Amino acid sequence: MVLSTGLYWHLSRRCFARQLWQRLLLGFTTGLLLCALCALPGWAQSDHSAPVARQLFAQLSDMLSEQPATSERSAPVRLNGRTLFQVAPTEGLSASDRAAEIQAILNRAARRGAMPSAVRWQMDSVSQQPILYLGDQFLMTITEADAKIRGFENLQIRADEVAASLRQGLTQFRQEHRPEFLQQQLRRAGLLLLLAIFASWVALLLLLRLNQQRQQYLPAPRPMNEDGSEPETPRQVITALRRRVFRGQRRGFIDLQRWLLYAAQAGIWFGYLFYSTGLFPQTRYWQPIISRLIELPVEIGLIAIAAYALIRICNVAVDRTLLAVQEEALLRANPSQRLALRVTTFSGVAKSILDSLIIATAGLVTLSRLGVNLAPLLTGAGIIGLALSLASQSLLKDLINGLFILVEDHYGVGDVIIVGEVAGFVENMNLRITQLRNEEGRLITIPNSAISVVQNLSKEWSRVDLMIPVSLEADIDQALALIEQVAEHLRCDPQWCELILEPPLLLGVDQLDHAGSTVRIWIKTAPLKQWDVAREYRRRLKIAFDRADIEIGIPQQSLQIRSA
Repeated sequence: MVLSTGLYWHLSRRCFARQLWQRLLLGFTTGLLLCALCALPGWAQSDHSAPVARQLFAQLSDMLSEQPATSERSAPVRLNGRTLFQVAPTEGLSASDRAAEIQAILNRAARRGAMPSAVRWQMDSVSQQPILYLGDQFLMTITEADAKIRGFENLQIRADEVAASLRQGLTQFRQEHRPEFLQQQLRRAGLLLLLAIFASWVALLLLLRLNQQRQQYLPAPRPMNEDGSEPETPRQVITALRRRVFRGQRRGFIDLQRWLLYAAQAGIWFGYLFYSTGLFPQTRYWQPIISRLIELPVEIGLIAIAAYALIRICNVAVDRTLLAVQEEALLRANPSQRLALRVTTFSGVAKSILDSLIIATAGLVTLSRLGVNLAPLLTGAGIIGLALSLASQSLLKDLINGLFILVEDHYGVGDVIIVGEVAGFVENMNLRITQLRNEEGRLITIPNSAISVVQNLSKEWSRVDLMIPVSLEADIDQALALIEQVAEHLRCDPQWCELILEPPLLLGVDQLDHAGSTVRIWIKTAPLKQWDVAREYRRRLKIAFDRADIEIGIPQQSLQIRSA
């Protein structure tokens, strides 16, 4: 035990150390990459290398925009990755092409050291539209469509607003390309990297703790008592089921926490990457691209987490409802152990139905977020469902027959049944199939539509039906008294009294033939306990027969010889 515990902790520490090392390496690599990108003053001040990269970033951002270029109403003009203002399309140019031309002129002027005071505008005497200049360089013309983007009717007000945005953008450009600003941002990025590593380390500690707790709540194959024995009385069955349900709920809650921690770890590093790219003008162009790239996966992930949480909540509600029904049944005069055993069957079927509905709803919501039109999809699904229902009538028979089996309680999970030529323990059951585990350990799957006649060997109670052969030379009255006495002693034994529900019923001599006298006895037992009681009774009866010199009946033949 000590060796296994030590080995487990050793492996846990190795796994934890490996995961922590991977995250530290990831954080260090990310920070080093950002530092390498931001510590190149030549790239920040060059006139040749930056425009190509920024144009690529702008084109990629436009490709990821929600509206295509042919139908867009406006496009952003950016400087240092920040959006300054929006422009509208003109007769000869689309909004994105016009924004790209203005942005190229603005970037060249900013890198050449254009002052904010160089921004000015004047009215064109011919078109009566404001024209913006950067010194002597023409920048753009303010059109009525540009003014309507902000809801202005006066072109001069829009020109003042655009000019103010340009002055502010040029001021920030000059400040952000100073060496001291880059050093300050590098220190801030390093601090954020340390915080991300610490938060990821805390999340890893919590995950390791949750994994240890989850090992304590692994599901048992069947409801068991605290000492590991099988429940026998109805109250013990309810207690074992409540304990099993609690363990399942606790395990589900731990799984939900684990998924949230995984999502939190992904959010920590994506948040760090997104925020760090916005600290530097050289990498700020990646922010809108990253935001558009992760927007849809984040939404799908939130839908999946919400669906999983709803599934866990519904499972808990089903378990608590069925347990309340079982506890109410225990308050009756004669509590039925059968009613207690049905909770597993009903809960399994109810959970599967609710899980299917929730997963289907989450799938439809995900498709809608992906831009799929659900109206023709649902119409086509209805037509396909109708065609499948006509083509697969056996599936409908399975579902209908399974529903009747469940409602009428022909059998349930935990019963031992005989269906045709197969017999076994009911290990799983739903509306379509029934799965049996036979004495050889084979799993037998039977469609519910194929079940017409079923023999339930464990519903409400069971019975030991013994045929005991007694030798013809033995005293039959002594044998009858001894058989009944052994059954009564077994019933009075504290270890077996709870399994035998009624006094044994000795039917008497049921058959008389050449093998001897066959005595029949019935012993009513708890469900699934008839085999245990029968084995113990046979053992005790054999010992009693040996002490009383009563022989077991064997086939005999007599040979008569007559003279001629």
